[in-house]
Amino acid sequence: MKNKRKGRRYSRITYPFCAVYCFSMLYAGSAYCMNYRYPLSQSDAGSSVTSYRKEALRNDTLLKDGTKKREKQDFLQEAQKPCKALGLPDSVDMMGVYRSPYISLQQNLKGQVSGLYIQEPSGEPGTQQAMFLRGTSVPLFSKVDAMSTQPAVYVNGVPIIENRAYSYSIKNNDVNPLGTATNLLAGLHLANIESIEVIKDPYELAKLGPLAANGAIWIVTRDGYRGGPNVTVDASLTASMASNGDVRMTNANDERNFRAGFYPEGTDLDRYLPAYLKDRTDPMFFGVPGWAEDYYNTPQLQYNVNASVAGGKGIANYLFAIGTATNEGMADNTDYSKYNIDFYLNMMPVKGLTVSTVLQATKASRSRNNTLRDRYAEMEYFPSLSTPLPPTQSGSDTYLSYLDDSKDDNDNIALNGSLALNYLWRALRAGVSVKFDYETDVRNAFWPTTVIESMNFTSNYSAYNRRFIGDFYLGYDIDFTKGHKLSFDLKGAMEEDRFHYNYTRGYDGNDDMHKSTSGGGYKVTNFLDQEVLHFMNSSLNVGYRWRDYLSAGVMFRYDGVTSVHPNHKWLFTPAANLNWNLKHSLMENVSWISDLALFGSWARIGRYLPSDRYGMGPQSTSENIGWSGSWISGSYNQYATATRPYTFGWIGFGVEWPYADKAEWGIRSKWLKNRLSADVSFYSNRDKNLLVKLPVAHEYGYDGQYKQGMEITNRGVELSLAGVLVNQPNDGWQWSVAANFAFNHNELSSLPDGLQQAETDGRLLKVGEAVDRFYVLENNGIYQSDAEVPVKDGRKMTVNGVELKAGDPKWVDKNGDNKITDEDKVLKGHSLPKYTGGFSTQLKFKRFDLGASFFFAAGHSAMNYRAYQQYDFATLDRGDNLAGAKEIFFWQSGNVPMDYPRYNVLSGVHPYRADQDLYLEKVSYLKLRSVTLGYSVPTAKHSVYVYVSGNNLFTVTNFSGDDPELVDFDGYYRGYGMGIPRSVTLGVRCSF
Repeated sequence: MKNKRKGRRYSRITYPFCAVYCFSMLYAGSAYCMNYRYPLSQSDAGSSVTSYRKEALRNDTLLKDGTKKREKQDFLQEAQKPCKALGLPDSVDMMGVYRSPYISLQQNLKGQVSGLYIQEPSGEPGTQQAMFLRGTSVPLFSKVDAMSTQPAVYVNGVPIIENRAYSYSIKNNDVNPLGTATNLLAGLHLANIESIEVIKDPYELAKLGPLAANGAIWIVTRDGYRGGPNVTVDASLTASMASNGDVRMTNANDERNFRAGFYPEGTDLDRYLPAYLKDRTDPMFFGVPGWAEDYYNTPQLQYNVNASVAGGKGIANYLFAIGTATNEGMADNTDYSKYNIDFYLNMMPVKGLTVSTVLQATKASRSRNNTLRDRYAEMEYFPSLSTPLPPTQSGSDTYLSYLDDSKDDNDNIALNGSLALNYLWRALRAGVSVKFDYETDVRNAFWPTTVIESMNFTSNYSAYNRRFIGDFYLGYDIDFTKGHKLSFDLKGAMEEDRFHYNYTRGYDGNDDMHKSTSGGGYKVTNFLDQEVLHFMNSSLNVGYRWRDYLSAGVMFRYDGVTSVHPNHKWLFTPAANLNWNLKHSLMENVSWISDLALFGSWARIGRYLPSDRYGMGPQSTSENIGWSGSWISGSYNQYATATRPYTFGWIGFGVEWPYADKAEWGIRSKWLKNRLSADVSFYSNRDKNLLVKLPVAHEYGYDGQYKQGMEITNRGVELSLAGVLVNQPNDGWQWSVAANFAFNHNELSSLPDGLQQAETDGRLLKVGEAVDRFYVLENNGIYQSDAEVPVKDGRKMTVNGVELKAGDPKWVDKNGDNKITDEDKVLKGHSLPKYTGGFSTQLKFKRFDLGASFFFAAGHSAMNYRAYQQYDFATLDRGDNLAGAKEIFFWQSGNVPMDYPRYNVLSGVHPYRADQDLYLEKVSYLKLRSVTLGYSVPTAKHSVYVYVSGNNLFTVTNFSGDDPELVDFDGYYRGYGMGIPRSVTLGVRCSF
């Protein structure tokens, strides 16, 4: 059975590979500019992307005359460019990416582009990370919401497919999605990338369509031979270590002493303490702690090796690239490894016709953490949580020996590419293409009886995501006299996305020898499902250009999708842009101004729904029939009635397209012969007709109703500065700096049915307020005596009917009714930063270069949930949910504030409840991202560049937790995020 399953897995990769070549269509375009990569007109008319940016994206490897050579590749020139952001504010410094030890796309974008905020809630290798471009377009109630706000990532014009919302919907929690939970963008072959651009311009996003409603990351790889060196090799070795310094371990005696301060004087502690804190002679809990030596495994070594070979010229060329990389976690024996293979082939069989093939393959594996929370979330079974893991060395060794019999294999394979034929004849461009992206996700997990109260568990997950796109292109340019030019571009595409999974889990097998659901006597439950989505679009773009003075464009687009109600499948979206170059039109003779241009654009862009279930009409999901905590879906006749109340929420008929109205305007400038640049832009993004779950009366049998009509507005300003402050080529000195800054203001503009506020999933949505605010009680300290408790009409203030007393919290009674209820909660703080940015500097002297980069985030807060879990022990010790799980790092001090008021934990008012601003902290920070020293070795025929780099060197923050970056998408610091390590990298890059 195992071999058959493996054969099926590889056949899933073979099928789309064959389909690409058997059913590919011809795609015509410019023989000099491969337009299929970026939806821009050959003539540049109507484009809001300036000429220098387009030239950076153009990557034609077939030379016009077949003999023209490109300059020899020189890593010295690449490493010592004054500033790659100079005049190009939305592009990424690629030399910094090449020298970086970070493996994911998100990690390498931190602080690089204004308005882009990267969230890395854990330093565990290969885990998922979030990107927020110009704020969030939805309230972040769940990880499904966070998924729906991610910008689209394109590699050579192919949009990378990501997991769908169902990967979370099968579970009763959203700790992790089904399967490997691996960050798919960690598998990209970073060493072979030529350029990365963050697209924010509304007009350009409109050309990409609804996939890019949250913005786009546009990646172009090296794809052929351009003359000069045809072999490149680079390698690096990184040593990483924990960034939080020495670990102070604790034991049961420390925990007992900590808890003693929360009980009234004279209390018999043994009456309230759990069993593991009572017997002080127990060596497993009261002995010398030693768990950290097994848990924290630093320093660690990791490597990155890449090589490529290219050849051909004139009418044909190719490039073949391979690479491998590892990434080691600082704890729990976690790691990530990947292998990349890329192949590119370009041919020009006849004049004007270019044939291009792109194939990219990735194999990735990761060893994930062994936390109790993640295991229980996968099992959906909670054993007794009353006793934590022992903190001593012997206790830790015993537990780890039990885990030796477990299994948790996580493997991903990705294959993507395209086949295209481009053709140009005079002013006519025409063609079709096919693109594909295919990804498999396989996880096999097993935990033995020794770690689950004499019961074992196994699960097998196998899934694939598949995307096929076929599109056509037809364009024509008309040149008039005196530099006037019109361009017409007609485009269309059809796309199919298929998401398929098979998930089987089994409990209580015969023994621990069988580690799969195929045999072993397990009580098995199987989930099998798929989503199939179809998309179709067509667009007409009309562009106008008057020399280098003025350009304008309008676009009309129709999109159709199957995930909305059948009566509303189609959406019409227009877009327009205008660019006016003041330098060329009015200031040609002003020598100190190198370039000065005004720009503006507006677009309406449709938004895809995160799941096709919203377009299916009424349905039900319940957990009242079957095992406790196991969801059952049913929507028909008496069965649907019998399973009330429903967990998912009511969805009515007629769900329409959500959409976004985006506008941007600003100025780009260069000064003093291009030595200085300043770019500023203002934007307004209004996301409309959004779905939101609103509360309904319990008599309806639902926990809420999904309605459309929510509108969220993000407004802001972005600034990019760059300059060459010192430039003395004769002496070999050069000093350049660059900085970017962004401010974002988020606001809920409207709710369905004219509502002004609504409470849902524990948060309050209020018109006029940001959607990322915390909904909490205000805490003003502690009542030192009964006399301090307010009295009204002869009665003391109460909390849910319980009178407040000495030792209870001072919660603010906002409505003045002398009762503390949810009506007294207020909106405070923000889970996303209002201010983000980064700055860098580079000093060059002859063959040496020294650079440093910083990034920051400010104006946001975090709820210290880790502190809540430690202080609210009286409640959590009696619970049976994930919040009560005590990990091995429960026995660690230093990452939780110790200055909170000492309330009486025996009080009936639940003094350490989570929804209060007692745990709310400012989480602004500044980080030194990297410091790099490089040297170009003088050689006669080859280019050799060596460097050493230090990464994640220090953090400036007032946050009490381990790291201000280790905050989850919803603004909660849960203490589960593995630390982001400090590291030192030694590397070499050469070409010959």
